[in-house]
Amino acid sequence: MTQTQLTHISFQELCHSVCVDHAFLLELIEQDVVAPTSGTHPIEWRFPVVAVNVVQKALRIHRDLGVELGDIALMLSMLDEMEQLRAENKMLKQRLNRFLVDYD
Repeated sequence: MTQTQLTHISFQELCHSVCVDHAFLLELIEQDVVAPTSGTHPIEWRFPVVAVNVVQKALRIHRDLGVELGDIALMLSMLDEMEQLRAENKMLKQRLNRFLVDYD
């Protein structure tokens, strides 16, 4: 098994692992929510395994919140930015706490 086989999955495997039909995944690709990293046709497409998590999030956003497919990429981008800001905030709080502890 090659490194690519361990880190990438096919179009069919992605559909199967997330339980979505081909049309839904094609729409997510069209909306730039996920993108194949290689191949020119769906049968040849390969996706990074992290695409499973992205498609799962997109599916939940669409199904549970009723967000249109065209808006999912924006929403996922905003969620990623929020996670980054939370991580940065946590790091800065830890640095501040160390600074304050040193002066007590």
